[in-house]
Amino acid sequence: MIITDIKNIKIAKRYANALYQEALEGENCEKIYNDLVFVDETIKSNKDLSDFILSPIIKKEDKKDVIKKLFELHIDKNTLEFLYLLIDESRENIISEVLNQYASAFNKARNIIKPIIKSAIELNSEQKAAVEYKLQTKMNKRIMPQYVVDNSIIGGLVIEIDDKTIDCSLKNKFDKMQKQLEKGNSYDND
Repeated sequence: MIITDIKNIKIAKRYANALYQEALEGENCEKIYNDLVFVDETIKSNKDLSDFILSPIIKKEDKKDVIKKLFELHIDKNTLEFLYLLIDESRENIISEVLNQYASAFNKARNIIKPIIKSAIELNSEQKAAVEYKLQTKMNKRIMPQYVVDNSIIGGLVIEIDDKTIDCSLKNKFDKMQKQLEKGNSYDND
């Protein structure tokens, strides 16, 4: 389920924060997080189900019946009621973004960050441990990284944490050198 505009992200954040506050009171934050992951993965993995949930012509009651049959025995009652609320408010299209926003609040409360670490080649376990140690020490947070191989960066690392990027790649260094050379050449032509 794709979110295409900032307005929906803001709406999803409000829903996620409300759900998180309720989960805190019920002391079941992790259970609801796991429920949301399960629901999101289930919907994403079945195109027919996704199309059904997102369809504007299908009645809300029919959608809620399908949600109940699929998930009632597998998720917390509060999560199920929350899904009903999204359907009642015609917000089915933001389920994935609600999960993202809920996960962000969940991880922030537990002092966890989930950086995406890109390298030109697969890092071995020692290299991963060194990168994780440096990040953990510098950020003073628990690190749960996702490693991605991206040979376009040539060498080095690109680390994305939330909306920040730390670019220590050779490609970035070459690009900077190229700009400096071009800048130098433009002065020579005058």
